[in-house]
Amino acid sequence: YAADHGCQIINCSWGGGFFSQLGQDVINYATINKNALVLASAGNDNVDSPAFPAAFQYVTSVAATTASDAKASFSNYNYTVDISAPGNNIYSTVSNNGYTTMSGTSMSSPIAAGAAGIIKSHFPAYNALQVGEQLRVTCDDIYGLATNANFKGRLGKGRINMANSLTQSLPSVRMNPINFTDGNDDAFVAGDTIKISGDFLN
Repeated sequence: YAADHGCQIINCSWGGGFFSQLGQDVINYATINKNALVLASAGNDNVDSPAFPAAFQYVTSVAATTASDAKASFSNYNYTVDISAPGNNIYSTVSNNGYTTMSGTSMSSPIAAGAAGIIKSHFPAYNALQVGEQLRVTCDDIYGLATNANFKGRLGKGRINMANSLTQSLPSVRMNPINFTDGNDDAFVAGDTIKISGDFLN
């Protein structure tokens, strides 16, 4: 609905644990057919697990960090996460014309979506995926923090840095899809030779 009505950046501060082809088809339609970037919260269960819609292909998955760039205690983490953004004690609007402080990846995802909107405004010729990649590749590395050492690679590229995203031009190469097989039963065991194939997109 949002993509059909011209939204170029769509935030999904919700999710669950299951893949569905219908969900992926909706993302494909919004992203490829309608050129809308979809961002989604990675989840708040402090588990190494993909959440959906965040883990769908083409969605920018957002984990949450604290003010000191540590992974927020509640934030999910996973290799499907693309970026992190502040999500702890965020001052935000609530219903009935109010304001309150809330925490969650539902807070970090709209912060990232807001940054994506500014990138799109600054680089109007970028398509949806290019906007998402510009946000991702210009993140600050947060894995040097001792508190993040156990989450290497599972908080995405790092914490978003909007100033970098508007001033830096960095390469972005993604492998998708990633296919792997042992040429036999695909029950990978010690001693197997695994063939990995896929397409690289710059």
